[in-house]
Amino acid sequence: MRQMQESKHDTYHQALFYTLGINKDCRDNFNAIFNKETDRIKPNALYEPWQTSGSECVTKLAFNLWNGFVEDGHEKDSTPYELFACEHAPYFFEAIKLRFPEYCKEYQPRNNDASSR
Repeated sequence: MRQMQESKHDTYHQALFYTLGINKDCRDNFNAIFNKETDRIKPNALYEPWQTSGSECVTKLAFNLWNGFVEDGHEKDSTPYELFACEHAPYFFEAIKLRFPEYCKEYQPRNNDASSR
């Protein structure tokens, strides 16, 4: 949360920091994942020994929301089918809403009763 408060307030940063904050391993190793000085992700973080299956999913989604990153040769591992098959899936939807607010406005069902015609 502190990272989010100290960051730029655009949708890229908000989604990245929120997503990385979902998982304790990612929070604890934030500096191994993102370089705040250069404002860049560190793709090699995916190969760090502290990564677990859960933190790897979180990192991949965060990277993808940041700049569309997918790991060369492992593109299928960054699909929703793979990434959302974990305990963090409900939070991933919130990350997507942060990154793409213009597409995620609350759905307002159309009133289909006869009086509204």
